[in-house]
Amino acid sequence: MSVEQMAVSSDYFTVLGLDLVNGRGFTPAERTADAGVVVVSQSIARQLWPGGGGVGQVLRLEASSTDERSARVEPSRSLAVIGIVRDRGRTSGTSNLVYLPAAPESPGTDLMLRVRGNPEQARMALLERLTGLDPAFGILTLRTTSGMQSYLLQIAFGLTVVLGGLALVLTVSGLFSVLSYLVEQQAKEIGVRMALGAATKHVAELVLSQSLRPVGMGLVAGGALAAAVAIVLMATPAAAEIGAVVDIFDPVAYAASALVIATASLIAVSVPTVRAARIDPIAILRKD
Repeated sequence: MSVEQMAVSSDYFTVLGLDLVNGRGFTPAERTADAGVVVVSQSIARQLWPGGGGVGQVLRLEASSTDERSARVEPSRSLAVIGIVRDRGRTSGTSNLVYLPAAPESPGTDLMLRVRGNPEQARMALLERLTGLDPAFGILTLRTTSGMQSYLLQIAFGLTVVLGGLALVLTVSGLFSVLSYLVEQQAKEIGVRMALGAATKHVAELVLSQSLRPVGMGLVAGGALAAAVAIVLMATPAAAEIGAVVDIFDPVAYAASALVIATASLIAVSVPTVRAARIDPIAILRKD
């Protein structure tokens, strides 16, 4: 299992308001990974210990490349699970988090503060005092950080809607052109049927059935192909974090997509169907 390791102090969970669902957090005496203890997120606990008995279990961590904020763990170190903390918000990244103890004075540490009142005013006050020590010093509020992440998601969502709309327009125009051509090719047959007494209703039903049958087959084949492509893409390491946010087998998404495509297809078929129902059988027969 791929997890993200974070080295945090004993006050980290209290400052961020992350509740422990089981066990305990770190004590002030537990200041390094050498303490041999670890706190895991709910997602990890559900995957490794579905019965809910994660506390007291032994977790084995392998060494991996980490940045300054992550814990540097020796190869194949076994750590005792002392607590399970609820998952952070989805916009904060992966939910497979492993927390190891660290001291606030450790090199490369990010300092997180919880203030009362307006956080932006507190940020400006801290900047005025601390930029004198280091001009490159920067402070961000969690509201700003989450806002930036939400803004990126909004951009991605907007692009998806625009591209999806263009694809839908192309689909409808293509269906309209093809179906109009097919109705034109069947004009003689329709004229003969109407000359022999076929009702307008029966002609319309014939055109609809011949047009919507391939649409239904395409929906089934397209849905299966979309699911297969999603499974292949989600198997790549680059899509591991997306899989924690997006449910590739969401029935609502598939049903809504099929409904939109079916509605668009029905609209595209309606115009050729009306044309077929208005065919003058005498005029069609006289052409030949």
